[in-house]
Amino acid sequence: MSIGKWLGVGAGWFFGGPIGAIIGYHIGKNFFNGKNDNEKAYEVSLLILASLVIKADGKVVKSELEYVRAFFLRTFGDQKSKKYFSIFNKINKQDLTTQIRPICLQLTQSVNHASRLQIIHFLFGVASSDSEVHSLEINLIRKISSYLNINSSDFESIEAMFSNEISGIEKYYKLLEIDKTATNEQVKKAHRKMIMKFHPDRLKGVSDDIVKLANEKFLLVQEAYEKIMLNRK
Repeated sequence: MSIGKWLGVGAGWFFGGPIGAIIGYHIGKNFFNGKNDNEKAYEVSLLILASLVIKADGKVVKSELEYVRAFFLRTFGDQKSKKYFSIFNKINKQDLTTQIRPICLQLTQSVNHASRLQIIHFLFGVASSDSEVHSLEINLIRKISSYLNINSSDFESIEAMFSNEISGIEKYYKLLEIDKTATNEQVKKAHRKMIMKFHPDRLKGVSDDIVKLANEKFLLVQEAYEKIMLNRK
C-alpha cells in the first residue's frame, strides 16, 4: 500500500494525523522509545519537508541529500541517523505535495513558534547546500512558513542568513528585522526581541537533540547586533 493511501485513511500507530500515518507506515514503534508524540512529529516532519524542498526545483542534488545526511548524523548520532536516512530515502520516492498543509497544521498544534522557526532555518540550510537557493525552493519554504503561522519578517530574517543577494551590514540589519534608519535604542530593542525569539531555551515540544538547531541562528543574532553597533562607532 502506498503512503498516500495510508495518509488518506489517516492511520498512525502513535498519534494520528498525516505525520502519524507516515510513522506508522515506515517506522517501528521501538525506534521512538523515550520520545513523546510532539518530538516524534517534529523529527519526522524534518524528513518530510526536507524531501519536498529538495525536489521543489525538479531535480535531486547530491549535495542537498548529503546536507540532510550530515545534519542527522550531527544531531542524532550514527546509529539513529542511519535509520532516519533510510526512512528519508523511502519518503523521497513519494509525492507528498498534497500533505504539506495538513502536516504543517499538525505541527502548529503540537510545537511552539520558536520550534517552528527552526524548521524554516533547517529547510533553508537544505536549499542552500548546493550553493544556490532556487526561487522554487524559496516559494515552497515560504508556503510552509505561512502554514506554520510564521510572519513575513521572521521568514525574511531567516532567509537573509542564506541569501547571496544580501551581504555585509545589510544582512545584519535584515537578520534583526530592522533597517539602517533605526536608532541605537531601536537596534538594542530589536536585538532583545530576537534573543527572546530564537533563544534555544524557548524550544518546546522537541527533543534535546533538536535544541541544537537553534544555536546557529542565536549566535548570528548576537553577531548581527555586535557588527551593527561596531559599524556605528
